[in-house]
Amino acid sequence: MRIALIGYGVVARNFHEIIEEKKDEIKKRYGIVPKIVAICDRGGYVHSRRGLSYEKLVKVKEETGTVASYEGGIRGARGIDMIDEVEAEVLVEASVANFENGQPALDHIIRAFERRMHVITCNKPPLALAMPSLIEMAWHYGVEFLYSGTVGGGTPFLSFTSRALRGNNVKSIRGILNGTSNYVLTQMLERNLSLEEALEEARRLGYAEEDPTLDIGGFDAAAKLVILMNHAMGERVTIRDIKISGIEHVTLDMVKESLKRGRVIKLIARSSPKPQVSAEEIDVNEPLNVGGTLNAVSFDVEGLGEVVLIGRGAGGRETACSILRDLVELKDRLSLKGLWT
Repeated sequence: MRIALIGYGVVARNFHEIIEEKKDEIKKRYGIVPKIVAICDRGGYVHSRRGLSYEKLVKVKEETGTVASYEGGIRGARGIDMIDEVEAEVLVEASVANFENGQPALDHIIRAFERRMHVITCNKPPLALAMPSLIEMAWHYGVEFLYSGTVGGGTPFLSFTSRALRGNNVKSIRGILNGTSNYVLTQMLERNLSLEEALEEARRLGYAEEDPTLDIGGFDAAAKLVILMNHAMGERVTIRDIKISGIEHVTLDMVKESLKRGRVIKLIARSSPKPQVSAEEIDVNEPLNVGGTLNAVSFDVEGLGEVVLIGRGAGGRETACSILRDLVELKDRLSLKGLWT
């Protein structure tokens, strides 16, 4: 299986390392021989029909800042150029995209569909902005579109609904979908820190970006809610349908007062009665009261009641594992269609 990879940051490099480390196991257990034949970053791209060495690529990237410095690399070329010029069955899209227009990832995904390439992505913005359209487009071109790494990283929230809850109707979703904001609120509660102090601690540990607006402001959680609602409930929503507020206004006094009432403040994403993300009080004994960087999702399932899944939200290695999980799922889907040889 020939793979083209856009983006060579922490997640993509971890994915490259995993499939090189475990290539014999992947072949034996799943019947897949993955081979990364092209990689593109901001400096350009490199292509090799024989496959690209992880050790050599990482060394080149660290020394020069771009994979295009690898022997035979093309400086200045864009992801779109690579998609047009390289022969591969799968595009793994792991570039840095924005929530304004989903670019450049959105264009990469669409062009790959047009070239009849299957797409695996861990990129939230394109799905947050255009998930219903992208799903329809993949169907139109007869290709598979997989994205389990967009929600929960290594914790299979999406796969859980499509596998473990197969045949069951998910009526609503409620959960903690952002590890950074959950860490901040946990530190405020457990260590009596102000929001600013807890946020600085999160930055120091690498849980928060220098500009944490997407996490603290609720946008990351809203994007994940969109993906969950489309995937698990069959809704056709985008981030424009979500009412979004964050935890910027939460003070230490508010956290203490909530605890006196046997409640805690959490950033909750919910699908009903109207889709929204906001800081809410929940009971301290509720399953969603998880600490640190954990994520937790409660599915209200017809006939089953509340089903809760808890796990780590993200991380380079964890998200890279989700890409491998999608690769195995892709092989299974193609086998069912008689398209895997």
